[in-house]
Amino acid sequence: MKLSQPPTGKSENPYSARLFAAFALLALFSFLGLDYLASRKGEKSYLFSFRAPAKEAPEIPLSLTQTILPLLEESGLPAGAIQESKEEAGAPLVSVILPRDAYAKIEPQLENLLREKSILFEKKEDLERTSYSWLLRRGKRENLTLLFTCPKPLPSKKEEALRRPPENVVAIIIDDMGNSLEALQEILALKRPVTISILPLSTYAIETAQIAHENGLEVMLHLPGESINHQEGTEQMGGIIRSGMSEKEIKTLVEDSLGRVPYVEGVNNHMGSKITQEEPVMRPILEFLRAKKLYFLDSRTSRESIAYDLAKKMGLRSAFRNVFFDSTVGVNFTRQKITELCRLSQRTGKAIGIGHPFPETLRALKENIGLLEKYKIKPVLVSQVIED
Repeated sequence: MKLSQPPTGKSENPYSARLFAAFALLALFSFLGLDYLASRKGEKSYLFSFRAPAKEAPEIPLSLTQTILPLLEESGLPAGAIQESKEEAGAPLVSVILPRDAYAKIEPQLENLLREKSILFEKKEDLERTSYSWLLRRGKRENLTLLFTCPKPLPSKKEEALRRPPENVVAIIIDDMGNSLEALQEILALKRPVTISILPLSTYAIETAQIAHENGLEVMLHLPGESINHQEGTEQMGGIIRSGMSEKEIKTLVEDSLGRVPYVEGVNNHMGSKITQEEPVMRPILEFLRAKKLYFLDSRTSRESIAYDLAKKMGLRSAFRNVFFDSTVGVNFTRQKITELCRLSQRTGKAIGIGHPFPETLRALKENIGLLEKYKIKPVLVSQVIED
């Protein structure tokens, strides 16, 4: 009897196949799960890298300069007031130029900011309190120097005048001008500031004013007025303001006289010893000058004159004559009077002298004008010594 042979081909076990498939699926799910977890952690992922959250860039702290500049720039400082540079050792330097009051406003704000940011600082100031140096430190390596410079404000004109040593000054006036251009040339040859007073009805009134103005001299109107002893004589001299005139007549004469002389900055009286004692006559004159913003100089042809005091009460810029150079005509007399004027200026700080275009007076001025420098006196125009 023959035994039957087993089949030569191996049949697959269905349980083995299922077990293999199960392990394969488990491995796939494990891979997917691990890959997903890696992507969530921000690590390398093969299938889920598109889901990985973007890594936040590490925060870089602002430098000391970047921390300070916004505060300075928001303080309203003008462009160019803040400059960045480096010190010789290479450390950063921020220089700021600002007024003292602006620094006083920034200082507490800066201190609060530095304390808030845990930045150490040390302040130094110079002896005159015009600059302030701040040394800032953070950690062991980061330093910054802040240099605030506060220029001293320029003094006002009033303060500057108070700080200057007072100067002794004199103003020289030549009256009765307008009848001789040769006399004007002699005055110009003095090469000093001189004020000339021009008669309104003189022959060369306009030409004299024009030449004087173009050469830096000051022009006044020499306003004719009635005198006590009738120096004006009996001749018909036009333009004289007389006692007893109405206010309208007076103002009309003043206006007419001013219209005949250009470049006038002030007025003084020609003769007028009578009217300068009478307020009803002087008040309309001074009111007109005040409206025209002109100064008034009392020639003091009378000791009883009220003109200067009245002008002051009315608020006019005004002054009065101290010395006549030629009440007695002569070179020696005028020389003595120039010396007197200088000495008076030394005592009181200023003095005003009046002369006339007599040949002797002009010669004396030419020969002795250097006395001003000898006495350390500064010659000025009348408007520069007139009282406000």
